Amino acid sequence: MNTFQKSKIIMIALFFLTTVAKSQTITEKIDEVMQRYTELDQFSGTVLLAKDGKVLYTKAFGDANKSFGIKNKIDTKFNIASMGKMFTGVSIFQLHERGTLDVNAPVITYLKNFPLGDKITIYHLLSHTSGLGNYMRHPDYRADRIAFKKIDDLLPIIYEQEVQFETPGERFSYSNSGMIILGAIIEKLTGQSYSDYITKNIFEPTKMYDTEMRFGDEVVQNRATGYMRSISGKFHNNYSKSSTPSADGGILSTVGDIFKFDQALYSPILINNVSKEKMFTALKITYGLAFQVEERQGNKVVGHSGGAPGISSYFSRYLKDKYTIIVLSNYDRIARNIAYYIEYILYGKKYELPRPTLNQFLYANRDKTDSLGSLQDVNDFIKKDYSIDHPQYLNIAAYEFMNESEVHFAIKLFKLNVQLFPKEANVYDSLGEAYERNEQYDLALKNYEKAVEVATEHAHRSLHSFKATLERFKKERSKDM
Repeated sequence: MNTFQKSKIIMIALFFLTTVAKSQTITEKIDEVMQRYTELDQFSGTVLLAKDGKVLYTKAFGDANKSFGIKNKIDTKFNIASMGKMFTGVSIFQLHERGTLDVNAPVITYLKNFPLGDKITIYHLLSHTSGLGNYMRHPDYRADRIAFKKIDDLLPIIYEQEVQFETPGERFSYSNSGMIILGAIIEKLTGQSYSDYITKNIFEPTKMYDTEMRFGDEVVQNRATGYMRSISGKFHNNYSKSSTPSADGGILSTVGDIFKFDQALYSPILINNVSKEKMFTALKITYGLAFQVEERQGNKVVGHSGGAPGISSYFSRYLKDKYTIIVLSNYDRIARNIAYYIEYILYGKKYELPRPTLNQFLYANRDKTDSLGSLQDVNDFIKKDYSIDHPQYLNIAAYEFMNESEVHFAIKLFKLNVQLFPKEANVYDSLGEAYERNEQYDLALKNYEKAVEVATEHAHRSLHSFKATLERFKKERSKDM
């Protein structure tokens, strides 16, 4: 063996050692983060990381069913929530490529009884710029979710709701109702149920055999039960809060099957490159057509997230570097955090290990917080450890305390939220709700009125909802007088 050959062998050996070492470092760092999340009991689910189509990391954590002590496994099926919107978008572009429909055509072209005008196009529905709202807020749906098992069952309540704005394309407003309309179009044009269509045209071609549309009352092997954790640490399953799977989400899948979908999007097996270019182009905000689209770490990152009570999911595809991150969880509000930790590890960004959530911190320190004299003192105490840069953080915590019947403390947190975010209409509405619960009706009225005033001033998309709450409150109070 000559010197050149020896050098070549050494270089190859060093290359593989370096690659393995780097892979182990990434794995160890992810394990460290996941171990911390597990210790805090903030995550339950499955995680997958891949590069160039090869899996680098995949593990399961937590319980699929706490009542029976059944652990999550890699092939556990999770409700992926709004991640299912990607399947609806791909289906629409399949029909577009076949000449069955035109994505720029008005909805009324395909649904003749569509009552919301002839200006809303399929494109507007795909991009969430149609102005349609969320059928899940309709009182009939809230009263009996299980009654709405078919897309046709949902259309009447969608048609009853007011549009969020009059001019389609004017702005972004995330709409579950819009995706249901797309599902109705798919069924109308193909003569198949939405479930049958996506099974035959997406799941079967990609061999996603563990992905399916199943109702909450059906027996499904390897299905994870969704869990919500109260601020005091108690877990409750999400059976009473589960929505019917449909064109806007709620499908069951595994990290392995979502990875198959990811890889299929790099080939023409589902849709062609022209369709993908359209879907993967951000429009009004970080959203394209049925896919979320962001610029991060020097990559165009496409995919989708999902969330509901007891459910969270996150799927990211880094198109330049060919990374794939998939997180499916049967806990809510956590999958995105896991995915971002993995991203930071991959790209060498600084991060701190997970710690107790703001909710957990507030519950553990509620006596200390409640004893502080002013709202500014409360704010200063919280800011030592936690940044409150969005009104949702305190709102979620305050509602948790309301659920634990600690209304007095909830009111303190809602009042702090009003002080921190005086231009946010929802903080006044929430404070009004707390005062109403506490039978402080004058203060409730004052804050409900303020919510409408602020929403009107800032053209808030939920203005009609705040008005409805105010009218409901006035009507109920007039009966009691």
